[in-house]
Amino acid sequence: MSGEVLYRKWRPQTFHEVVGQETVTTTLRNAVRAGRAGHAYLFSGPRGTGKTSTGRILAKAVNCLDPRDGEPCNKCEACVSITEGRCLDVVEIDAASNRGIDDIRNLRERVGYAAGTVRRKVYIIDEVHMLTDPASNALLKTLEEPPPHVMFVLATTELHKVLPTIISRCQSFNFRRLGLSSVVAKLGTVAAQEGVHAAGDSLVLVARSASGSLRDAENLLQQLVASHGVELEEEEVRAALGVADRSLVLQLISNIVSKDIEAALRAVYAANQSGMDLRHFGRETVSLLRSLLLIRSGCADIVEVGEEEKAALEGLAQSVDSETVARSTRLFSEAVNRDVSQQALALELAAVDSIIQTQKPVLAAATEPQQSAAPHAAAKPASRERTPRKPRSVVTGHATQTVPQTAQQSQDALSAVRPEGADASVQEPKSEAEPYTEVASLPPESFVEAPAEDTEGLPSESEDRSELGMIRGRWKEYVDSLRGLGSRGSLDAVLRSGCEPAALEDGVLVLRFDHQFLKGKLDDDKSIQLIEERLQSFYGRPLKVSLVVGGQEPAPSAPSAEIPEQTDANLLSAAHRMGWRSRQR
Repeated sequence: MSGEVLYRKWRPQTFHEVVGQETVTTTLRNAVRAGRAGHAYLFSGPRGTGKTSTGRILAKAVNCLDPRDGEPCNKCEACVSITEGRCLDVVEIDAASNRGIDDIRNLRERVGYAAGTVRRKVYIIDEVHMLTDPASNALLKTLEEPPPHVMFVLATTELHKVLPTIISRCQSFNFRRLGLSSVVAKLGTVAAQEGVHAAGDSLVLVARSASGSLRDAENLLQQLVASHGVELEEEEVRAALGVADRSLVLQLISNIVSKDIEAALRAVYAANQSGMDLRHFGRETVSLLRSLLLIRSGCADIVEVGEEEKAALEGLAQSVDSETVARSTRLFSEAVNRDVSQQALALELAAVDSIIQTQKPVLAAATEPQQSAAPHAAAKPASRERTPRKPRSVVTGHATQTVPQTAQQSQDALSAVRPEGADASVQEPKSEAEPYTEVASLPPESFVEAPAEDTEGLPSESEDRSELGMIRGRWKEYVDSLRGLGSRGSLDAVLRSGCEPAALEDGVLVLRFDHQFLKGKLDDDKSIQLIEERLQSFYGRPLKVSLVVGGQEPAPSAPSAEIPEQTDANLLSAAHRMGWRSRQR
């Protein structure tokens, strides 16, 4: 290999040699062939994609003495002098170091002079977005109406920083980031011409590390040759570049798909212990997760990975859903882009969160009754929907008792216990805003005994407690989902100020408020309906709500050995607390 750097030695000399910018080069070649080349061009795009090289080729094409189908011949004196950088009429200006108004004034003075050795003077201004605003404004008039013998080629990596008035005076072309296959193909050509033998996926690793920049890729290849010679082994390239072992990345993704937390954490630990750059390891994980998402979505044809990796990802795609892959990709992307001192911890948390959120059941599925070992339990339905609902059996400190769940069941229960001749009229509770309390806290005189078989198919108290724990665990997320709803969009603010899920009894969620005025803000049909609808969509099952203020207790009733006549009102009050409402919404 010669001492000249590869990216200069293998700089493209014709439009055809420019890699990955066929749309731009075809347009420019046609314009030169037709003799309609413009007076000002603006090339924008990522670094190392051929902007300045294309400007030089355009300067040769418009000055070539023997053009061939819009391409420079690279043999005439004009082409040779421009290629060797000794043509005084093709001027390259670095706007990063010549960005002031005085520099542009000097340029405007030189523009008026005719070209000495070629037909057209070409000014290539690199990183034009670095010009100051006064300098950019000073360039406007000359850029709009230059002398006929002058052409401007402006290049920038940050088009949004260029003044719109400059953009409007140029023909603008966008250079896209180079694809992996294009960079690998160019590296293969360079390696073959330089006598470099790259084993396995060595060139793929180099191209991937360059992130779409051909100049960076060629520089990396030269560094590897300088350190390891012309025989490059894949493991040597991987160690020199500090890139992640893709097999380890695949192992981590496979562990996430199989929901194996221990194995996933060990994969991150192995990557850390091997000395590889964990941020790069995270980026590789995001890249493969993206490929998995594309394959899962039916876009396998646009995935740029090796055949073995593609086959492995296609196998994983059969046992995972798109939602899980998208969530994992988002979590790892956030972990990689987060500026943290402990990158290993960020990746470990991303892996654990991906698996936990995948394992987290929908509330409706989590509350299905557990299948009993008894023979008759196998015949019980798995769904919790029951119409009509049976009385709920509650264990108090005295006896197993039941509370009717609807108004009709309340009347039936009262008829069964009312003494003969008792007044059949029943007074409903006076206030619907009366706080609901847990039935287990009511005195035993407020209940009637219920046969044990009435509780068959109903959830146990431990199941309700499990549900309540899950609701509390995701309560903040639920409240956030209410943002913008309710009166003046403040429903979430009221629930966040002083409210918490206090109890769950047979489908009725008791919300306890710290102050009466907070409860009053939500004690209306519209707010209750919004809360219940969002509860069903968020937790996956229908839930009714009951509003109470902290510290409220039901009025105590006088103990009696016999069931008094006021049992009617007590039973209806208990049913009211369990979710029955006389007002229909």
